[in-house]
Amino acid sequence: MIQGLTAAASGMAAEDRIEQLLSNNLANQETPGFKASIGELMEDPVFAMERYSYGDGAAGIGIGEMGGGVDFQEGVPSFAEGGLETTGRPLDLAIVDALTSGEVAYALTPQGVEPVAGPVTVGAGARLTAGGMPLAVYGANGQPVPGLFAVRNPAYQGSELVGEDGSPVYDAAGRPSYVIENAAGQVVYTPGSETGDPYAIRVGSADDMGYHAFLPVNYEDASGQPGLAVTRDGALQVNANNVVEDAAGHAIAPLDAAGRVLVGGRIVINPLYHGTQIFSQSGTPVYDANGQPSFRVYDAQGNLVAGGRLGLVDADVTQLQPLGEGEYMVGSSYQPSAVAPLLRAGTGRMVFGALESSNVNVAATMAQMMQALNAYEANQRVAQSVDSLLNVAVTDIGRVQGS
Repeated sequence: MIQGLTAAASGMAAEDRIEQLLSNNLANQETPGFKASIGELMEDPVFAMERYSYGDGAAGIGIGEMGGGVDFQEGVPSFAEGGLETTGRPLDLAIVDALTSGEVAYALTPQGVEPVAGPVTVGAGARLTAGGMPLAVYGANGQPVPGLFAVRNPAYQGSELVGEDGSPVYDAAGRPSYVIENAAGQVVYTPGSETGDPYAIRVGSADDMGYHAFLPVNYEDASGQPGLAVTRDGALQVNANNVVEDAAGHAIAPLDAAGRVLVGGRIVINPLYHGTQIFSQSGTPVYDANGQPSFRVYDAQGNLVAGGRLGLVDADVTQLQPLGEGEYMVGSSYQPSAVAPLLRAGTGRMVFGALESSNVNVAATMAQMMQALNAYEANQRVAQSVDSLLNVAVTDIGRVQGS
């Protein structure tokens, strides 16, 4: 009974977190470049239920199982692109990704574990591959396990290789589509043979996996500690010092002529420039009739950088965590020394005079909020019922008649 109360309380807490996440999505439906998050729930362990008899040698009798409820695990942003809205404002830019659709899988490449465009196929040795590269196998700690491979199960009678989240597909006889083997070809794990999966592969879509394009930002935390982050919000602005900033008030980090991020660098609008366009299509300055550039780029030491420009970087979206105000932390850090190696040359396209709309689906979000509210109320009723039964057990059971 106590376990039922615990499960109900856990469910209420999880649905409350889901409501907060969905409310945040709804509040940002007009924020340029905003990416709606999807709440992920994690099932708690299942409890065995027993009936106990009192007396010498009495033992519990198993009568079934009870779920332990669910916990809110995390909010995962969906990087599906929003629509483009033309504004005509020279400081506005929309980012169009090179990777916009299709299957993505994390594979073992010469550069290490990398997201590769799918689909997943069967390669040499029956190993599951993407782009000709064998898929990476991850352990329970979320890290790739060297020397392990996902291999098509020879006993499997089906055509699909993986589910939408990379989980195995089972045939009519309950056989999984793939097994995990070591480099010697020995099966070390068969999915479905244990309560918890010790190994997994990562397969998904371009909405939640792979490299997407961003603007680099000179992030600064509440204590003034400088860092490096990324953003999709292209509603740029200029501060009192003519420095180009994002919507959060942080300076956009420029790129040098080789496409490297100038950490601590600045894009400074030239007050002597007379023109309507600020950036060329490649992000370099434009010049007016008097030869004045629209902006100049300076490094962190204030030195003029020849060939400096506004540009994009690519980041693996599975390594991003929202910082708020449209900015994202890369790789659980905003320390430039840790972030810079995780960024790649941008493959996206900048569209000036336009903004990317939020990808929030208002109607779907409202429906999800109603579902979360209904689930919360259902758990609340369970908690009230259990509380009532406990009250009866405490106050009525064992009462002496006439007392």
